[in-house]
Amino acid sequence: MPTWGQLLAEGRSLLDSPAFAPFEAEELLASAAGRPRGWFHARRRDEAHDGDAARYRDLVARRAAGEPLQYLLGEWEFLGRTFRVDPRALIPRGETEAIVEIAREAAPAARSILDGGTGSGVLAVSLAIERPEARVVAVDRSEAALALARANAALHGVAARVSFLASDWLSALAPRPLFDLAVANPPYVPRVDAPHVEKTVSDHEPHLALFGGDDGLDAVRVLLAELPPRLLPGAPFLFEIGYGQAREVCGLVEASPAFTLEDVRLDPAGIPRTVVARRR
Repeated sequence: MPTWGQLLAEGRSLLDSPAFAPFEAEELLASAAGRPRGWFHARRRDEAHDGDAARYRDLVARRAAGEPLQYLLGEWEFLGRTFRVDPRALIPRGETEAIVEIAREAAPAARSILDGGTGSGVLAVSLAIERPEARVVAVDRSEAALALARANAALHGVAARVSFLASDWLSALAPRPLFDLAVANPPYVPRVDAPHVEKTVSDHEPHLALFGGDDGLDAVRVLLAELPPRLLPGAPFLFEIGYGQAREVCGLVEASPAFTLEDVRLDPAGIPRTVVARRR
C-alpha cells in the first residue's frame, strides 16, 4: 500500500497546473479519508488504508478531468459556514457574500425576507441565521435545488423559519406587500457567452442557474416587474450582476416606476457586482 505522503505526491502531480489550487490534493485526501488536512502531516510515512486510497485516486481523477472541487468535496464555505453543495445548484461564490453583508446595513430591521432563485439556499439560510426573529421565503424553479436548500436549512437549524416554494420566479406568490427585504443571485450569463464560459462551470453547474437569456438580464427584468406588489415601501432589493452589466442594469432600475437605484457595490476585483435598489 502507498503511504499517505506518496498518495499526496501522486495527487499533486496529477493536479500540477494553474487550473488547480495548490491545496486541492490535500483537500481531496482529507475528504477521502474522513480526516482533517493537518492529520496527515505527522503520518506521511504511514501506510494508507486500501479503501481511502481508492477513493482518493477516484476523486483526483475526476478533478483532473474538470469536475469542480466543491462538488467532489460535497461542501463549501459561505460567510464562514459550511454548506452542502452538489450539481443540483450553483457553487457558492465569495462575491455573493456581499448580498448578506450589505443587507446588514440596508435593512437591519427586516424580518420578512424573500430570496428569489435560492439555489443551494446559502442566502436564505445565512439571513435566517443572522436574524433569529426573521422568516424567509425561498423560491426556485428547480425542485432538485429546493431539496438541497432544505437540507442546508436543516443543517443550520433554521428549517422552521425558512419556507421553500417551487415557483417560476415569483408567480406562485400572492401579490401582497409582505416583504421588507428581497435578495437574489439570478442567472446572468448571456447566452451568447456560453462558448466562452470555463468548461468546469459550463459542463457541471446547472444551466438554469447560469444563463439569463440573450443579454443575461432576463431574470432581472422579471424580478423588477414582479417584486413591487410584494415589497413594502422602502424595502431594499439586493441582487448580483455580471461583468459589464452595470450600465444596462442601472438603466433598468431607473426606468422602473417602483424602484430607486441606491448603489452599485464593487466586488474585491473592482467589478460592479451588487445592486442596491429600493422600493419607492
